[in-house]
Amino acid sequence: MTTVVAPAGPAPAGPGLGVPRARRLADVLAAPARMASGTEELGALRCRVADDLEALAGDLPDGERLQLDGHRLLLAHRSPERCREPEPPFAPSPRGCRRAVGVAAVARCVRGAGCAPAAAVAGVLAEAVADLEEPGGPARAPWWARWYAGLPAGGRAVVQAEAVAWATRLVTAVEWGRFERPPVVGGRDDWWQSRGAVLTLRGRAEVRVASHQRVALLVVGSRTCGEDWRLELGYPGLVATLVRAPAAAPSRVVGIWPESGQVRVLDLDAATLGRVATAVAAAVGTWVDARIDAAGGREEPPRP
Repeated sequence: MTTVVAPAGPAPAGPGLGVPRARRLADVLAAPARMASGTEELGALRCRVADDLEALAGDLPDGERLQLDGHRLLLAHRSPERCREPEPPFAPSPRGCRRAVGVAAVARCVRGAGCAPAAAVAGVLAEAVADLEEPGGPARAPWWARWYAGLPAGGRAVVQAEAVAWATRLVTAVEWGRFERPPVVGGRDDWWQSRGAVLTLRGRAEVRVASHQRVALLVVGSRTCGEDWRLELGYPGLVATLVRAPAAAPSRVVGIWPESGQVRVLDLDAATLGRVATAVAAAVGTWVDARIDAAGGREEPPRP
């Protein structure tokens, strides 16, 4: 797997990252922050970003709510005209749920509960089906469990193959034993909400690594890394900064695109987060305008 690393700013100290080494990737995740900002600076950034987003959310039509995740952010950035198209209803698919199953399997591997990704994925799938059959089990079963249980044998095999491939790429990308504290694999996404929950930002990372009283995020991308990779990686870092205390804000985000063998490192400071926030505000504005148009457009101001 050919690895390309393009850090933001000066090259990181220590070994270069031109060669794909799981050990080096682990070291980058665990390294102290290189571009640290003070808590006061981050606190001011949080207030400024929240005020800007609140103002944009106030333009949503009555009764409208907007949830911005990584997919909608990049859609607004890359193809803003598509934000005006009706969004198709969500339908589970093997590719669509491979991340959810794969993350749970990788968490087992890292904890030592699964000897290999294939065995871990099989265990995750079997437990989900078993939960559906136990009293109270459906409430704790993952969102994809009922859909998966209703598939024929061939469909289940496709789901398992997709999840095993996804989990294997993540398991082999990092030397997990190098961390002093076990990293958090999966876990809850970061959520930021405006007043009244009219606007919600969802930040997702596959792995969180404790790094010198801060946290580093690992994000798994799909297919190839785009030119806007700084926005793709900076977005979960920004959301985490908005919902965490400034002293616990993430220090960096590492992105891997296993299907194309690419890696990027984005160190986070107030200036970098500010640029990401500007792009996020532009994306929110694009979606708000699309909702206004769908609702019939803006009202003309009364003439004097």
